[in-house]
Amino acid sequence: MHKEIKEEKKELNTIPKYKNNTIFYISLICIISILSRIFCIINTVIWSKVIRPYKFSNNLLCEEKNGESILWNMLKCFSYWDGEYFLRLSLNGTEYNYEQNHAFFPTLPLIIIYIKKILTKYYVYELTNCVIHILIMLVLNNFFFLIATIGIFVYSLIHFKNENYDLHEFKISSRKQHNCYYSYKINNVKESYRFSFFISILYAFSIGNIHASSFYNESIFSCFSIWGFNFLQLCLYSQKKKKQEKKIYIYEILCILCFAICSFFRSNGILFLIPVFFFNIQSCEFFQKYLQEVPKKDKGKSETMILFNHFNNKFKLLTFIIHWIKALIEAIIIVLPFFIFQLYAYNLYCTEKSELLKEENKKFYVFFFNLFKDPNKYVNMWNNKKSLLINRPWCNNIFPFIYNYIQYKYWDVKIFKCLFSPNFNILYSAPVYFISFHCIYTFIKKNKCTYNKLSLLNHHLWGDVIHLFVLSLYILLCAHTEIILRLIISCPMFYLHYGYLLRYFEKWNYLFFINLLYFFVGPALFGTYIAWT
Repeated sequence: MHKEIKEEKKELNTIPKYKNNTIFYISLICIISILSRIFCIINTVIWSKVIRPYKFSNNLLCEEKNGESILWNMLKCFSYWDGEYFLRLSLNGTEYNYEQNHAFFPTLPLIIIYIKKILTKYYVYELTNCVIHILIMLVLNNFFFLIATIGIFVYSLIHFKNENYDLHEFKISSRKQHNCYYSYKINNVKESYRFSFFISILYAFSIGNIHASSFYNESIFSCFSIWGFNFLQLCLYSQKKKKQEKKIYIYEILCILCFAICSFFRSNGILFLIPVFFFNIQSCEFFQKYLQEVPKKDKGKSETMILFNHFNNKFKLLTFIIHWIKALIEAIIIVLPFFIFQLYAYNLYCTEKSELLKEENKKFYVFFFNLFKDPNKYVNMWNNKKSLLINRPWCNNIFPFIYNYIQYKYWDVKIFKCLFSPNFNILYSAPVYFISFHCIYTFIKKNKCTYNKLSLLNHHLWGDVIHLFVLSLYILLCAHTEIILRLIISCPMFYLHYGYLLRYFEKWNYLFFINLLYFFVGPALFGTYIAWT
């Protein structure tokens, strides 16, 4: 007994040390992450020189000045595949000249355009637009990847705070150990920090690392995605402690802003409605009351009676209504960026307006500002007079959104694509799908619900797990299966599960060798236009 108390005191004495070492861990993560980016860039450039790519469309897009051919030939490999479309949009000021280009959101090109304008004011350079745009992109994307890597470290630590309420009192009951898969092997502060550091390094050497350093928007999208999940977990942690209500609101606002920013970069940003929905269930007073009452209910007392007893109080009913109105507003904020982009395409192709007005709004950023100046002129998608000149088929849909149409017509995205149009690319993306689906299977299996099946919804990771599952399932069934390699870096839950398997179960070590193989091979295939898009 005395020995156990002595060990507990010893453990508690190490807590301040590890708390102070957070800065050390973050500094180390930054150094390793920067080194991984430098290696990725050098690796890509070398392979693009060793193997001559078959496609030269970027050379047609960008004219070289005297003396710039060496720099352009080194950097152009980072604008291959989809990067070519983003580069084109940044060069023409986000003017969408072709319908199929609407698969690519304009936010990254706009950021590059405005950074370039700022640089022009304070610095005179002799580089062509293509070179300066790629240089800005490299700095920008690698910076956000660095912030995302720190975010993964923080995500893991917040998870352990949620499981144990306070890292300073790292004590897990046998029941909680049984129910929480990710706390079973981690039962002290020291190990929680080590594990968090481990998964952040795993993220720095991720499978789709080349896309974080090329002309794609995955890096910024992933950064805001991870920090959105972090703020959501902090909301749940503060809620469990039942203190600091102001902090809960601040974290919630930051979370919604992060997820809304994600929707400016990719269409799958709307999938963040999933974790936000489950957060609103968990923060709903009625739901918490229901979970408390069900185990205690008397024989013959139905669950319907519990519901009526709660809403019999007018104040509680009003609180319930306000809570879900707030949830609806949050959902609208997250979906709004995607809707604005669809509205832009609708006004470009479907409405019959003067040529002067159409020419004025051809560039997305001009349309964006005009929309907020006079929303009534652009918002009504159903009563506007249709343009007979263009008459695109999607314009007549109940919800005239261009995105689904172009993904199907130009990019071969359709339901059950993997069954009707199988591709060998699924073979090299299979490990990521396996880990994702293993995560949801293990989570449900290990989290026992003895008294009420709905209690699983109260787990702080439930929304994150379902988001990972829906994203993986959608890409597997409907999209190009290989894009999971780059989209998975936006899912911190994937790395929590992946890192846990690698660190504590030797039988999964082969996944680490696959990870390393992809880390080295991916940039080579991408930079030579062979694969890995």
